[in-house]
Amino acid sequence: MFFNKKSSKKATMLTKFTAVFMSAVIFSLLTGAVTDRQIKDVSLVMVDAFADSEKTTELTTRQTTVSEFLAENNVELGEFDRLSMLMEDELYDEARLVIRKGRNFTLNIDGNIEIITTTKKTIREAFEEAGVSVSSADRVEPGLDSNVEEDMNVSVFRVSNEIITVDTEIPFKSREVSDSSLAKGKTAVKVRGVNGLKRTTYSITTENGVETKREVISETTLREPTTRVIAVGTKAVAKSSGGTKTVTTNAGQTLSYSKKLTVSATAYTAASGKKTASGRVAQYGVIAVDPKVIPLGTKLYVESTDDGKSWQYGYCVAGDTGGAIKGNKIDLFFNSRSECLQFGRRSAIVYVLN
Repeated sequence: MFFNKKSSKKATMLTKFTAVFMSAVIFSLLTGAVTDRQIKDVSLVMVDAFADSEKTTELTTRQTTVSEFLAENNVELGEFDRLSMLMEDELYDEARLVIRKGRNFTLNIDGNIEIITTTKKTIREAFEEAGVSVSSADRVEPGLDSNVEEDMNVSVFRVSNEIITVDTEIPFKSREVSDSSLAKGKTAVKVRGVNGLKRTTYSITTENGVETKREVISETTLREPTTRVIAVGTKAVAKSSGGTKTVTTNAGQTLSYSKKLTVSATAYTAASGKKTASGRVAQYGVIAVDPKVIPLGTKLYVESTDDGKSWQYGYCVAGDTGGAIKGNKIDLFFNSRSECLQFGRRSAIVYVLN
């Protein structure tokens, strides 16, 4: 039998072409079926707790991931919005994708500043979402049931109460009694005053460690105060004949004197061992006088013009002079410059002793 080689070659090529064509048709049919199976029904839920709104949209997509699906539907996320799935998560049929509207606010708590992001409507809900713990006694500004506003400031004040007990003194009072054994104008303490003692229990409220309220719960007197009793002299001062007089000083000294002078007193000091105008060593008790008024060597007693109640210099001797000491002036010696400055210039009574 005889075969034409060209006809045989054409038949072979036709067979191959047919096979390729049929393969392409089958692949196309199969691919279309697969593609059809990749179509997904997705529920897109938009939740805005701040506006009390929730909107669900049913969508169909061939996209593979969440990010592709959002881009396909022109859905843009706010900076603080939250997704129920990750952007890179693969979508599946009948997926439910929830987008919750978010806001942030500044929280001042326990000495720290924190930025809180939330999808909840109220501060109370936002605290629960963020795990912020507050007790029923704590104070929150604005209140826990206030709505969250963008970039608002919220402060938590930690409130605590404690009971404390404090002991305080009760000041004593004073009273005067007449005493005929004391010279008139003199006083003496007969009964020493003693402060009493009081115990008070307080309820203390603090906010962030700062006391804001103090209430008295109870108060008890532990010791009553003792009143100070001051004896006031009523005894008349005796006067002797022949121009000699006597007086009882505030310090209880009885003086016999011939003259009583009211003078202006100042103070001075000198180096150790320095001699005075009378040849005496300058020391406490040697005072400077005007010899025309008080002769050198005269024994004296010096005190304040209120009968020595304010101060007493005491017994002394006229042993020095001074250029500025003229007339009824005296200069009292003190051991230090600071004592002199403290004394300054004062009126004084000088008793010229017998």
